[in-house]
Amino acid sequence: MTTLVDSNRGKSSRGDWAMQSNQVISERRGPPQDPLTASIIEDLLAASERLSAAGRHREGAAPAEEVLALPGVTPVQQARAREMLALHRLRLGDYQASVQNGLLALEYLTSSGDLLRQSKVHCTLALAYTDTGLTEQALGHAVPALETARACGSQLAEFWALTRASTVHGAMGDTVRGVDLGRQALALSRTLDDTEARFIAVNNLGDSFLEAARAQRAAECDASLALREGLVLFREAVAMAHAQGHNFFETIALTNLVSILIELNEHDEAREKAHRCKDLARANGFRNLEVNVDAQLAEVVRAEGNLEEATAMMDAQLADPSIDEDPALQIRLHQALYEMHKQRRRFEQALVHCEKLGTLSLQRITQTAGLQSQLLINTLEVEQARHEVERSQLAAEVQRIRAEELDDQAHTDPLTHLPNRRALDRELPRLMDRARDLSQPLCAAMIDFDNFKRVNDAYGHAIGDQVLTTMAQMLRAVTRETDLAVRVGGEEFLLVFGDTDLDQAAQACERLLASVRDYAWNGVAAGLTCTVSAGLADLRPAERVSHWLERADSALYAAKNRGRDQVVTAEN
Repeated sequence: MTTLVDSNRGKSSRGDWAMQSNQVISERRGPPQDPLTASIIEDLLAASERLSAAGRHREGAAPAEEVLALPGVTPVQQARAREMLALHRLRLGDYQASVQNGLLALEYLTSSGDLLRQSKVHCTLALAYTDTGLTEQALGHAVPALETARACGSQLAEFWALTRASTVHGAMGDTVRGVDLGRQALALSRTLDDTEARFIAVNNLGDSFLEAARAQRAAECDASLALREGLVLFREAVAMAHAQGHNFFETIALTNLVSILIELNEHDEAREKAHRCKDLARANGFRNLEVNVDAQLAEVVRAEGNLEEATAMMDAQLADPSIDEDPALQIRLHQALYEMHKQRRRFEQALVHCEKLGTLSLQRITQTAGLQSQLLINTLEVEQARHEVERSQLAAEVQRIRAEELDDQAHTDPLTHLPNRRALDRELPRLMDRARDLSQPLCAAMIDFDNFKRVNDAYGHAIGDQVLTTMAQMLRAVTRETDLAVRVGGEEFLLVFGDTDLDQAAQACERLLASVRDYAWNGVAAGLTCTVSAGLADLRPAERVSHWLERADSALYAAKNRGRDQVVTAEN
């Protein structure tokens, strides 16, 4: 089986990411960036994206790395650079760097709410983890890739997410789910004006059917239906690529068509298509695909029963230095040669290939395990760094809340929960400045319970405290956001009325006195009655706050002297 490959490498993948993100990421506030620096960075990022679209990933990684090395790079520019590096490094086989950059890009993209780019990075990470056998981690990115794609409303993003999810489920051995997701991707691709997406959907679904068929045969089940469906799709993929004049895609599709024809024992057509594929690969310099076709031709010869010819062909391939960087092909060849020599009872030769097969398999397992371990370590390090940041932010928030609580306690009366004298010292200047700036009147009313000592003496301090807290509720009822109600001490309170003249303030005080007088104090204590007196003064131009409040206090004493339970306005 040959899946889609990157033209400059020969590593397996299932197609290049073709979508471009159009969503604008809002930058966090920071020092303004120099216009020249900003222009240089944008040019580098654009170059990295163009080279990615052209499949020139080694060249494309350089400008992205340069962006990260520049001073003054904004968070959104860092995220874009890392997003590109994650893809470039994936295509170059540097999975460790791909995952690290992808996770770091995802941190910012998640916080900024850029769903389209999140989906793109999730797809890249899903492929990186799949290629290294970490299918559980791959699935952890395939699912949010699809969720974010659907949330942002991009059908192209949804297509790529479905394609990646199909790949992940196939790698996990869930061929049924892989085929189902592939069908969804194909149906969606037919609604898009994107020939590349349509080809990839057809080719990859065919590959899913081929994998499903092989799994069915391994389980001794009938695989004919899956093979026939895959055959139809691969024929369609070849025709599509040929019509588009896309030689690379046509070579890929032909390779897959040959694989399924071999499974169907259609040897003559498999040989004819393999030669056509080899000619196309040689003409376009696709050396890795040409070598793969040679292995397929040997498989055709073997399937026809010509073991000697097949053995000679495979021996020739193993002697070709060009396959040294393709351990998967080497393993396939040694496995086939081991089986053929054993079948012909050439046990010494079979043992040579068996030992070589074991060595290569162990090397591959060791390399994969080491890479998996490093990827998991890197993933944990990124997660740990994120948790450290979150813990620091949480600790700072706890400190802030605690500071606010302490500040609130310092400026709040513990009994009535009204602001205290300290709060008055902080808030009153602000109210006075506002009144003067807007040329609005400001009035202060000093309010004091009448004969409050008798309440404490007759009913006790607990009842006295209830009376004071009830009074606080009444004061809150008559104050607005522009007003201030303060307990200045004992049974004395201060009301400051914003944007209120003397007549209006006097009416408000009269209503307050009536509320106190008419309150059902008997419910607090049998026989209890309460009244209050108020002294009122308006703020004069350029008047000191101490003088203003002294006039209100003098008016309060006048109210007391005149018989209590009344409002007296300070004389001008």
